[in-house]
Amino acid sequence: MPAFKSILVDVDATATAHPALERAIRLARSIGATLTVTDVVTVPPHARHYLPPALEEDIVRERRQQLARVADAVSDVRAESKLLLGRPATVLIQEVLRSNHDLLIRSHARELAASGPKPFGAVDMELLRKCPCPVLLTRHGSPASRPQIVAAVNASTDEAEEQALNETIVEVALLVASRLEANPPRLLQAWVPFGEKMIRSHSADDQFATYVEGARQRAASDLTRLARSFEGRLAETQFTLRRGEPAEVIPEFVVAEGIDLVVMGTVARAGLAGMLIGNTAERVLRKLPCSVLTVKPSGFVSPVRLDPS
Repeated sequence: MPAFKSILVDVDATATAHPALERAIRLARSIGATLTVTDVVTVPPHARHYLPPALEEDIVRERRQQLARVADAVSDVRAESKLLLGRPATVLIQEVLRSNHDLLIRSHARELAASGPKPFGAVDMELLRKCPCPVLLTRHGSPASRPQIVAAVNASTDEAEEQALNETIVEVALLVASRLEANPPRLLQAWVPFGEKMIRSHSADDQFATYVEGARQRAASDLTRLARSFEGRLAETQFTLRRGEPAEVIPEFVVAEGIDLVVMGTVARAGLAGMLIGNTAERVLRKLPCSVLTVKPSGFVSPVRLDPS
């Protein structure tokens, strides 16, 4: 399980507020982690054609100084600044690989200029697909003093990889809840009877009701079995089963229960390692109105590579 001892936090050094940094500092203080505060300067190829080299150097120098001031203002945590140059998602992932960071934090959709609620941006989605360490995307606004955290699991899976991922999701939710002095994390599982529409059309009402209840009981048993594997560490945790597809159930639960943070897994099942988030995860992420912390299966390999030195 990630220890969260080396946190990379991506900020906009030119901004007046840094919500991702605030959350990173709070977590780093409680865990004893170090912080690397970073920003990314990207000069588009078409602009570089017109940009004198000396002016580009001035832009980079000024941003590096701004970033250093942001990092220097951090107290009670060991923090350093590191300016990155290039495509944001690529250079952030390369920094994770180069320095063995075990958590990446950034304000979600910070590259989007629209006001009000915003979808996850292109950089967010690329990080969620390809970054090898957990990624925490924080919503804007002041963090809750005792955040409400939910761990979204699929305890009914037969896949060993996803079973292990469930355990990691719960472990991470427990860790974050304890370090942020949050309420005990809640476990949420969406369930849908297999072949529901087909079986309904070929069954009497009482037969179909029996079938659905059997599916619910199996889902409840699977969730209980997952909880028991933690040997009492989930004694104060509330377990919730909601009938429906995860892409609908999880966002609805978040809104109804005032959830501040969802911890969930991203499972890639493409021919190329790490190129795609599982379809379910991607649909959920696009609808979430809160912060999200995603973890990947053990053995995940990022398609991003370090440049030869």
